[in-house]
Amino acid sequence: NIVGVASALVEGGKGALFWMWISALFAAVVKFAEIVAAVRTRRSEFLPGTGTVYHGGAMYYIKNKIAASGFAVLVIFGSFFIGNILQVKAASEAVGNVFGVPEIYTSSLIAFICGIILVGGGKRISGFTAALIPLLALCYIGASLYIIISEAAALPSALAAVLRDAFSPASIGIGGTGCTMWGAMRYGITRGLFSSEAGCGSAPIAHAEAHCHSPAEQGCYGIFEVFADTIVICTATALTILCSGVGIPWGSSPGAELLLSAWETCIPAAPAACFMALSLLLFAFTSVLGWALYGTQCVRFLWGEKAAAPYRLCFSLAITVGCLVSLRTVWAAADLLNGLMAIPNFIALFALSGKAAKYAEM
Repeated sequence: NIVGVASALVEGGKGALFWMWISALFAAVVKFAEIVAAVRTRRSEFLPGTGTVYHGGAMYYIKNKIAASGFAVLVIFGSFFIGNILQVKAASEAVGNVFGVPEIYTSSLIAFICGIILVGGGKRISGFTAALIPLLALCYIGASLYIIISEAAALPSALAAVLRDAFSPASIGIGGTGCTMWGAMRYGITRGLFSSEAGCGSAPIAHAEAHCHSPAEQGCYGIFEVFADTIVICTATALTILCSGVGIPWGSSPGAELLLSAWETCIPAAPAACFMALSLLLFAFTSVLGWALYGTQCVRFLWGEKAAAPYRLCFSLAITVGCLVSLRTVWAAADLLNGLMAIPNFIALFALSGKAAKYAEM
């Protein structure tokens, strides 16, 4: 929602935002369908002292056992790259730029705290993120709206540029080659889907654990997630950058520096930098915990409960070394894994499409 949007504008131009919006329309439908399928096919388990808990996800509604196992393996790899190294790298860079703290120190602190929380299992993970994310998201949206309103005179031209460049054959120079419509589509759609997790089959793992009245009710939460992630937060990030008038360093890998420069046009540098670093740190921290849950469930699906503890240990250790990897390299790995996860997930969803309406009604 922060670094991904900035990289989309750098790599794909202003038109990437338009294709994020388009991706959200399809993503909402896909996410509803995969959540409904996950809730309908989940397994229940009674734990003394805890009560009934649920396990589910795409690996349960993918009927082919080999494909289901392959999907679970991809999620485990994705948990290390998409939900771990990428998040920690972005956060540690931001903290290092603002406070001068070496990245290895930040990543080690995240690893230590995550390790403590992971020992508590899924219930502690969900409780921690449920308390933190809504407040953090509202603060971030509020800060973005303040900047957009402060630069309201630039909003019409920014929106016009988004629509114009979304269909431009080669209007904006990037390394002398130009930012094409294909580039805007590619980075807008991939970053939009990356933020909402629609289609890759990972989010249904968490939704399958919910105690809900019906699959359709839980599926509607998925639609709201796409709206909040892509339409609200990603748009707020992009418009903050575009309305501020800061130059976009075409073809570079800006991380959060681009958004920070935009914030500093309306907010004093020190508070803006501190809030940016804190936002990235906490957003990344909760993303790491969420993907730890995805990976744990897939490890349990493949090898049983006995493999969960070793996985969590390896996951926590990977957090520490995440800061040593190039951000551009991790983005490439994350996009590849998202695409690979989507293949078996979409095949299963198409196979279940005839039952989707029936499931939604039950």
